[in-house]
Amino acid sequence: MLSISTMSPTVQGIFFLVAVVLFVLGATKFLPGKDNLVSAGLACFAFVFMWNAFAAR
Repeated sequence: MLSISTMSPTVQGIFFLVAVVLFVLGATKFLPGKDNLVSAGLACFAFVFMWNAFAAR
């Protein structure tokens, strides 16, 4: 149906690394708007699984 392929391990690692950085920044008290950082980290984390699920179909 969709003409996409699974995400390469390198790209997956980049998304997971960005998610971890956003989670850590959201957990610290250095920046305001921590909820937005945690939400963005969760979106980066879940995007990899969503992409691969769509590609497997």
